[in-house]
Amino acid sequence: MTNDEQAVLQEVIRQLHKIGSANDAEDHHYLAEAQRMRAEALAALRDILRENEFLAHRSPALPHMLDTDQLFTVGWWQILKGLENGET
Repeated sequence: MTNDEQAVLQEVIRQLHKIGSANDAEDHHYLAEAQRMRAEALAALRDILRENEFLAHRSPALPHMLDTDQLFTVGWWQILKGLENGET
């Protein structure tokens, strides 16, 4: 994996952590903040995926989860762990 690809994966991981933080915010009744964080992460992930073709091969579930609410429930965690563990 190139340094650029590693940097992209680190940004994806950062955005997935943001979704986790949004879930925590929602649990503590900061609904507007949670919605803002999710929207930002979703937009960033869409941009990253569009600009980096290798990512769809590295994490095939990500494109589908971007279009469903599954990303905001358990999907973010599954993808995060897969990327951190070097799984596809």
